[in-house]
Amino acid sequence: MLKDFRLHGEIGVIEYIALIKGIEAYNTCFFEEAPGFIRFFSRGNEFKITPEFIFYKGAGGSFCEYMFGVEKPLKDALKSDVLNRLIMFGAYLDEEDNLIFTNDTEGAESIERLFISGNAVKNYYFLVSSDFRGPIKERQAKILRLTGKFLKRTGLISEDKDEELLHEFAKALGEENTTIFIFKLINRNNYEFYQAFQKIYSKNKDLNEYDELYLQDLSSRLNLNSYQIERIKIDVMYRHPENKRIVDEYRDILLAIAGSEKIPMEEIARLKRLRTLGIRNNIPLILFDTLDEALLRGKKITEIEEPEYIKEARIIIENLFFKDPSLKAHIIKEDIIRLLLARHRAHQLGDLSFENILLDAVRRCDEICKETGDFSTMEELGSIITFFDRYDNTYGLLSKIAFTDNMEFTEDSLRSLIGNKQAFEELEQGLWKRLFIDEFLKNNYVTYYGKKKLLTINDGIDEIVKGNSTIKDVVATVRFISDEALLYRQVYASLKGNLRALYPLLDQKEGRQQILDSIAAELASKGIAVRVPDSLFDRVLFDLKKESFYINNLLPEIIRTGNLALREDFLLNSGFDRFHLENIEAQYLTENGYPPDLTRLMCSTDLTSTSA
Repeated sequence: MLKDFRLHGEIGVIEYIALIKGIEAYNTCFFEEAPGFIRFFSRGNEFKITPEFIFYKGAGGSFCEYMFGVEKPLKDALKSDVLNRLIMFGAYLDEEDNLIFTNDTEGAESIERLFISGNAVKNYYFLVSSDFRGPIKERQAKILRLTGKFLKRTGLISEDKDEELLHEFAKALGEENTTIFIFKLINRNNYEFYQAFQKIYSKNKDLNEYDELYLQDLSSRLNLNSYQIERIKIDVMYRHPENKRIVDEYRDILLAIAGSEKIPMEEIARLKRLRTLGIRNNIPLILFDTLDEALLRGKKITEIEEPEYIKEARIIIENLFFKDPSLKAHIIKEDIIRLLLARHRAHQLGDLSFENILLDAVRRCDEICKETGDFSTMEELGSIITFFDRYDNTYGLLSKIAFTDNMEFTEDSLRSLIGNKQAFEELEQGLWKRLFIDEFLKNNYVTYYGKKKLLTINDGIDEIVKGNSTIKDVVATVRFISDEALLYRQVYASLKGNLRALYPLLDQKEGRQQILDSIAAELASKGIAVRVPDSLFDRVLFDLKKESFYINNLLPEIIRTGNLALREDFLLNSGFDRFHLENIEAQYLTENGYPPDLTRLMCSTDLTSTSA
């Protein structure tokens, strides 16, 4: 006994496949073919195909796979597992979105409208033929109740598994004495364009000029309208595996927030991150815009005001919390660099927002570990935090070197810096210098000797890596600079107190030596047995002369005119440390009855009365 069979044919632009299944399929199913149509009928059910129209009558309906970007009913749009559109003959939605069944299950639809309102390539109709007695609207309600969930969620449609589709439909219906018809209608022109575009796009997710011309010629030959062409292109681009993972993650986030009045910052960050990944992966932004329009339905995403570097850090960190594990791998070197720069900016400004983002990320990772037993997210975050630890260790150590003359610099300290520098340089050539060396060199509070030590360490590490120097050599050089800085301070203090009395001796060779001997004796009394190099002696003298000029000539002029630009110009050209300059200013201002802060003094409206 014949239980199921398949018919395949063409009529006009349509290729059709008719699948029939039932215990007595052969005896209860009839079809008629004539020029210009083919008709199937069975126990009050009928389905007819012509080159321009579809006619139907009886218990059944139509279904198709949703194309990406088509407008969906809100109930379907809010469910990520709903893949297909389902329409029951004689049913409609009332004003309150309730499904109403009627007994009027006869109708027609043009081929053109079918492939515009439904899927552009393939659409399905089905009929259920049985000995059911009663209002057909009750039969329709029962069919929907038994098969609706399957038809709306099955992936067999996209996989073109027609026989499995028929079998699973019959299984869901669960009626042995019923004959089931499924009619698959394929628009051959749309299908040809779909296949051509898919083949071209799958190569490198882009179209060259030749590809564009070819597709234009093809669409013209197939007489396709621009609307269908765009629908097909968007659907193909979405279904590319690399695109689909990212776009589906974006859709799932929108679904989660669709009913929310207030959208959490982390969700906004995640959406932005996915758009960034889309740009990197050459995914057209129209795919994201389409989802925004369909699921947000005009709702605007309002962001909390915060600095751009904090927003960027939040966006990158959110990469860890995507559902698709493969997306976590999209945190690349460029992202680590951006996070380090954000960490650096936050450190400069004393902004705790960055630390709060990290703490929140650690908390969420911990929750994931407890709930799922999956430690991969925590491990990913740990690998990022390692770079922040390197940053903190490096910055802290270099700060001590830059600002502390008597800091003990050891071989272990240098080894730590070498390892950290190599790690940062692997991310980006020059990143170490950009984050640390350049920042400290621009800082006017870093002393002359502090900058000299930093440059020595930076250049020394390069020479060690090249094999031109050793760790011991670089450490010894840095210690020598620290010793010289301490000696400079001792000589400076010794000379400053007696500079006027010593001036007559400076122009005489014997007098100069007498001063050096006097300083050496003073240092020896303090337990410092060292010879003062001529170069250091000359530098101290030169700095004292510049200091004298500033105190006796330039500073009074600045106070009189309120022109702080003169001060900045002196700092820039003299090489003076800002901290030292502020100390001598404070001493001068206090001795002359001014407020000890020069910038506060400049805000005074009556310098004369302040001085008095």
